[in-house]
Amino acid sequence: MEGLIQAVISPFFSSISTIIAAQALKSLNPLATRSFGAIFASVVLFVILTLNREKINIKSFRSSLSDILKLILLRPLIGNILLVYGLSLTSGIKAIFFTKVEPYFVLIWSWILRKEKITPKHVILLFFHIVGAIILSTGDSFKIGKTQIGDMLIIVAMMFLSLSYFYAEKVSKKFGARKIIIVTEGITGVILLPLIVLFIPSGKYLSPDLIIPWFYMAVSVLLFFVLSLTLWYSSLKSVKGWMVSALRSVGPILGAPVAWLVFGQKLTPVQIGGGLIVLITSTLIAYEHLKNKNKATK
Repeated sequence: MEGLIQAVISPFFSSISTIIAAQALKSLNPLATRSFGAIFASVVLFVILTLNREKINIKSFRSSLSDILKLILLRPLIGNILLVYGLSLTSGIKAIFFTKVEPYFVLIWSWILRKEKITPKHVILLFFHIVGAIILSTGDSFKIGKTQIGDMLIIVAMMFLSLSYFYAEKVSKKFGARKIIIVTEGITGVILLPLIVLFIPSGKYLSPDLIIPWFYMAVSVLLFFVLSLTLWYSSLKSVKGWMVSALRSVGPILGAPVAWLVFGQKLTPVQIGGGLIVLITSTLIAYEHLKNKNKATK
């Protein structure tokens, strides 16, 4: 039950973090936020670990080096970089719905990597999910613009983030949530830092006018990495990855009101309809997957 509760609470923090990050990224450079945010998250979690008198034995990670490197590539590097660029182009309230495509990608990767069966019912649900996503993205105008490119980047990001579940399950059981985040985010921040120094003018991220956006970004990092991602890794110790992914569909329940109340972000009635289709199909795919799993164990 502890893992299940963690899996339910994690998306609430994640959705609020997404809303705040999207607001901050309207003024900040996405690559700079990814690098500095990764380093900031790693340092904060290292301090928490130290206060709890826990130690990180780097040598112990050698046995799982392959899985850790794959996890770094898929989640902190490719997945999260695509996500921050997508958030910089679209609104946070739409983004929290688009991230709910993740269970379908988990199902597809399970089919490819573990030969799990995809039924016609799954395909039908996926079709309606895509229709709902298009309605949510375009409303009733059906125009392709900057925000639609951002929406697409978020969906592609979910493809890579969903694949990371298979490696995150392994390492979270072995090393624990905080240690994994410290290592993966710390390495990511260090890898990206030279790119920031070489290719991005300091005015793009050091201007005094950016104090408020950086404050928003710091809050977003704390909510996501210290709370949401820690709970996510912890839940994977005892709950199957596909179920953790499916439970993330509860995020917009809290995220959408926050976007409206704090930042005044709204959806049109047509977009709300699309968002509901996305949530309903995500819930149904989780239910179908659960039924198939139960049949397989009987």
